[in-house]
Amino acid sequence: MFRRLIARLGHRRWFSAVGSRVLPRLDRAVYRASGHRWMVATIAFPTLLLHHGGAKPVPLLFARDGAGYLVAATNWGRPQHPAWSTRLLSGATASIEIRGRSTRVLARRLSPREVAAAWPRLVEVWPAFDTYRRRTHRDIRVFHLRPAEEGLAP
Repeated sequence: MFRRLIARLGHRRWFSAVGSRVLPRLDRAVYRASGHRWMVATIAFPTLLLHHGGAKPVPLLFARDGAGYLVAATNWGRPQHPAWSTRLLSGATASIEIRGRSTRVLARRLSPREVAAAWPRLVEVWPAFDTYRRRTHRDIRVFHLRPAEEGLAP
């Protein structure tokens, strides 16, 4: 029930405006307080914490893709790309945490054809991704994050 309610709210502009400012901070605080096990979003959605280039870690929803993870740089449907996606494009080192387990990852931006194939899996996780895509006039960057070493996937 909670998942459905939040998923429906995700399509609202006010949710994007408020959520983009409040939820990442809240997720990071809960993550620290829970001993790096939980974020608010993990109650209902698969969520990872992306560490990239020395900036604050970013909580992101993800879809599994084999041994890797798909993440979408929707930035809540805003016109500009999120800073974390620009850092990944610049080759910044990255790692992810999922429920307290840290893994170094290699990030690769998907081609338009790959995005078309992966998009339904991302929308299955968070239906509002479609709303964010319609709301913005930019191409949404989608990345595949794969463990830097085999056998490290959490």
